[in-house]
Amino acid sequence: MRNKLQATVAAVLILAVAGCATYPVNPRLSQYNPKTGYRYENLKGPENSESLFVILTFSGGGTRAAALSYGVMERLRDTKIQWDGRERRLLDEIDVISSVSGGSFTAAYYGLFREELFDPEKFEKVFLYRNIQGELVASLFNPVNWVRLASPSYGRIEVASELYDREIFREKTFADLIAQERRPYIMLNATDITMGARFTFVQDQFDLICSDLAGVHVARAVAASSNFPIAFTPLVVNNYAGSCNYQAPIWMEQASKDLLVNPPRLNRARIARSYLNSEERKYVHLLDGGVSDNIGLRGQLLAIRSNDLSWSLVNKINLKEIKKLVVVVVDARTDPKTDIDKSTSSPGLTTLIDIISSVPMSNYSFDTVQQLLDEFNSWRKDDAAYAQCRSLLKDKCGAEMDTKPPNMAETFAIYVGFDQIEDPKERRDFLNLPTTFALPKEEVDKLRKIGPRILDESAGYRKLCDEFKCQVK
Repeated sequence: MRNKLQATVAAVLILAVAGCATYPVNPRLSQYNPKTGYRYENLKGPENSESLFVILTFSGGGTRAAALSYGVMERLRDTKIQWDGRERRLLDEIDVISSVSGGSFTAAYYGLFREELFDPEKFEKVFLYRNIQGELVASLFNPVNWVRLASPSYGRIEVASELYDREIFREKTFADLIAQERRPYIMLNATDITMGARFTFVQDQFDLICSDLAGVHVARAVAASSNFPIAFTPLVVNNYAGSCNYQAPIWMEQASKDLLVNPPRLNRARIARSYLNSEERKYVHLLDGGVSDNIGLRGQLLAIRSNDLSWSLVNKINLKEIKKLVVVVVDARTDPKTDIDKSTSSPGLTTLIDIISSVPMSNYSFDTVQQLLDEFNSWRKDDAAYAQCRSLLKDKCGAEMDTKPPNMAETFAIYVGFDQIEDPKERRDFLNLPTTFALPKEEVDKLRKIGPRILDESAGYRKLCDEFKCQVK
């Protein structure tokens, strides 16, 4: 009888613990205010000038991506340039860092802790050389978490988020980023699985769901950004749309007429409006940012092409605020060898998941990089066309152009990826590195070294360094 009573009590306690386990709820926004919160416009750059605008994008790829982006950050730290009449580090000129998945660990850590990123006792110790994957597995097998995972509102992603929060990001929230009031603007990207679209942890995105990003832990954004499908459950964000007097921007209304003129704009408006219906979309479910944009470049392309965003680069260039625009894409994409096409046998589940989660996204990434190059080439052609027309008018008619030339910024597109490695064997070795949150120290060290090397050898970076008189210590 005593044993039966003890078992009953234990069962009740287990059910009680399971019932209490839930995800951290993102706070409501009491009143929409486009002038407050984590937005680019609210960040200052005392060490950098906006006339030289530098964007970094970090891809997904687990520790591989974090280490490659870390190596690039080390090179930017060690590189001094001449700009606006004074010497400064190229690192201090970064205005925006956009990231997904593994790259988000490096981006978020730098955003929060700045120079601590480069302290061997900090980022390297708490993440880069650490077996995070092993610790995640151990946490999932912890009997305490078995009970918590029995709750329908507490999934495997919560275990990961808590580990990142406790062990890496020191329980910091976006309020800590806001308080710094300093660029770079850190854009941590996840994927809204219902819409198949980017979901970025910035206040502009959270305005749509009437939520205050300031109260969200940065680790939670990183967990969403690196939320590998199947391995983890979707991360849930509450939608309070309709409760904060949100005023949709003008472009969303204008986009309703853009079906045949600008279909992508129409689709962006459709996705944005979906959040405004909190009855249909009471909760937003997020997965790995790489599913919608594996190099974190799509949002930056929009800023380069459109004046819809509050921090539109087109507007800044038209106002002559930006003279030179630098975009560095750090892509840890791999191309692992597989023998599945040598047999009629179906690939195993692990192989299939690996292929589905990497190959299509990699193809998509190539397309995104090409769009960036095409956009910059289009600007150069416009500039050349104006110069040609002006020359012809003056030569043939002895007249001057009545219209002013379009405001242009000199552009530098820089791609750091394993495909750029010349030696076939070395390139193959890097392209076959696994996607994991646990790499041997020697592999991490190789990644830290190859990033700066590929950067130094890229044509865009050589052009930049020739112009800015780079000096590497």
